[in-house]
Amino acid sequence: MKRFLFLYWFNIVWLSAIFYWDISSIANFINSLQTNFTLYLIKFTLPFNIIKGDEIIITPHYSLVVEKACNGVLPYLFFLSSILAFPSTVYHKIQWIIVGYITITIINIFRIYLITELVLQERKNFSLAHDYIGNSLLIFLSLILFLIFVKTKYNSELF
Repeated sequence: MKRFLFLYWFNIVWLSAIFYWDISSIANFINSLQTNFTLYLIKFTLPFNIIKGDEIIITPHYSLVVEKACNGVLPYLFFLSSILAFPSTVYHKIQWIIVGYITITIINIFRIYLITELVLQERKNFSLAHDYIGNSLLIFLSLILFLIFVKTKYNSELF
């Protein structure tokens, strides 16, 4: 357990330094790419005319901005850190790195869709939708995903 916790936090630091923090040109590239990909996928869930660039227009004077913190990279890095820290075969880890990316991206798109729908109903819903419902959904489902990874450790014939 101590080894897992050490590796987990170690992985979070180095993965964040390379793939999330602004100190890395790789991070800037990855986050820009993931933000654009997220915005592209969101266009399939919302009416096209409310998306302008990186903004979801709620009213002419109020919009939701999809930026680096909204693109799903950070929750994925937390998931990836736990996968890398947990003792398992390389093949099993690679499977779940791919499954995790796809699943967390889909969950994040749903989270943004849900936040947008709740804010369209009432602007005051933003804090509730974003801070509590949306983030809790992403954290809870990522945890479930990790638990499934752990449960399938001995049966790595996922695909």
